[in-house]
This record gives sequence, structure tokens and C-alpha cells, in this order.
Amino acid sequence: MVDSLVFPRIKRRDRRGATSPLILAIAAVAGLILVSCLVCSGLVYFGVNSQVTTEIKNKFGERPAVKDNIGEIYRAWINAEASQEVADQFGHPNYVVYDVYGSEGEGQLVIMQGEDGSLVGDEGFLRINDEDLQL
Repeated sequence: MVDSLVFPRIKRRDRRGATSPLILAIAAVAGLILVSCLVCSGLVYFGVNSQVTTEIKNKFGERPAVKDNIGEIYRAWINAEASQEVADQFGHPNYVVYDVYGSEGEGQLVIMQGEDGSLVGDEGFLRINDEDLQL
């Protein structure tokens, strides 16, 4: 092939897989940021659920409906999907559903959030197998 005078051929250096140190540094920093965000969000998620469990035990653990059906509460997790369904059912977004696991069974606590700024509200009901029991 004849080299053109208008577009001369430029010989490229053979890099053989070498990567720019700047690209490596950017990739390392981006990876560290991603990992730290995942770790922090996981800690927040488990921290909030731990606080929720403690507050639910304190507020609702001694109520007769909970004692008879759930027993001693071991853990409680926020159920966002069920919370949305309950909010649509009642036409009000102030309900949060917690999946509650105890020594004698499991169920869902449907709690209406209060205005006092606490993590768990004071009013609600216990749902076990689509049966609602007043607290």
C-alpha cells in the first residue's frame, strides 16, 4: 500500500497491554467509594432494624395479642412492599408493616406512625394469616 501525502501513516508505539496509571487510580478510587457506600448502607439498614426490634419489643411485647400469638419477640423487619399495600388499602401513607418473629410464631405488626418523631408509632394491629387482631 502506498502512503498518501494527505494522510501520512503514523506509527503507533506498541504498548502491549500497559494501562495508564491515571486510569488505574480512578478505577481504584471508584471501587473504594462503591464498596464504602455498600458497607455504610448495610450498616444503616441493620442498625435501623435493630432499633426497630428493640422499640417494638418495648411498646408491643407485653400486649396480650402479641404474647398469645407471637410470644417473645426475637426480631422485627420493616416490610416496605406490605407497607405500600396497607397504605393503598387504607388510603393513608402513615402505616408501616413490620414482619415480626417470636418464640411462638410470626406475624405482621401494622403500625400507624405517630407525630412525635419516634421510630415506631403507638397505634396498630397484629395481622396473622389475614386475621387482624387489635393490640
